[in-house]
Amino acid sequence: MPKRLVIRGPRQAEFEEVPVPECTSDGILVRARTTAISTGTELRVYRGIPVDPEGRFIFPNQRLEFPIENGYSMVGDVIQVGSRVSDLARGDRVFVPEPHKQVAACPAIQATRLPEGLPDEVGPFLHILEVAHIALRRGQPSPGENVAIFGAGLIGLSALAYAKAFGLRTAVVDLDPSRLAVAASMGADWTGSPKDVGFEEQAVDFFDGDGADLVLEAASTWAAIEAGLRIARPEARVVVVARHTDQPAFSAVGYPYLAKNLSIRTSYGHLAPGTRWDRRRSQALTLDLLVRGRLNVGPIITHRFDWQELPDVYRRMDASAPEMIGVAIDWSGNSAQ
Repeated sequence: MPKRLVIRGPRQAEFEEVPVPECTSDGILVRARTTAISTGTELRVYRGIPVDPEGRFIFPNQRLEFPIENGYSMVGDVIQVGSRVSDLARGDRVFVPEPHKQVAACPAIQATRLPEGLPDEVGPFLHILEVAHIALRRGQPSPGENVAIFGAGLIGLSALAYAKAFGLRTAVVDLDPSRLAVAASMGADWTGSPKDVGFEEQAVDFFDGDGADLVLEAASTWAAIEAGLRIARPEARVVVVARHTDQPAFSAVGYPYLAKNLSIRTSYGHLAPGTRWDRRRSQALTLDLLVRGRLNVGPIITHRFDWQELPDVYRRMDASAPEMIGVAIDWSGNSAQ
């Protein structure tokens, strides 16, 4: 019987055997090759931290009830196709937004066929890359503008990759030197830490003394939002893509921020179907950039593990492992039929 990872309770990750799922008429079955850990989201689920103050929901549309599957990023082979599916076939390699498990069943409409040149360990990050792509677009950067990215984790560095591909001038801010080193290796034009003496002055100087045109906050702390507001120029845009479960210790509309006339936006998930950069168009652009070598995501994938190691990987991340940014999970030993 195939296995799946479940969170039994806070900080309790284990595998369990489950029956092979049923393939619906409009669905497919996929045998996993590789999955990716969305380190921020999955660690929050592993810890059992809700998204609402009352503690009722683990996601906006999912109640906090254990056991919970974890993850949403899989590359695998199609092993069965529903009778109403005509655009996929057995043997196709696809990305599907599915948790860590050996065999997944999902609607065929959610699957994306992957090009031959794309490595298995890159494909699972397709959804995570899209989150960063859309967050950057919500900030509406124009050619020649400056972007300050707070948080050099998986989303922040993904946003950096797009910003470089789009020709934007970039600064990356993080507390961890190893993450700043990754950002520098990806071509960030400036890196810095709020702990550095004179950080604010140095950041503003990098932006020609005016401040950042666009601030993208992916650090999941209100301190990062405040630091971003401080280095933003007047009339700048601020996009918050990180999920926050902490509370602010300052007023984002108080002194001196109100006088800057800032536009503060949030970014969550995809754009609506039919819009210019909906899921289909966003993923198509991302795959094209990846295959042509225009989107430099290699440095983001910092760790690789076999699927049996997943519970220990969560424990390591929970104990603090900032060096683990992009984590790819190998299911090549997967023999489930």
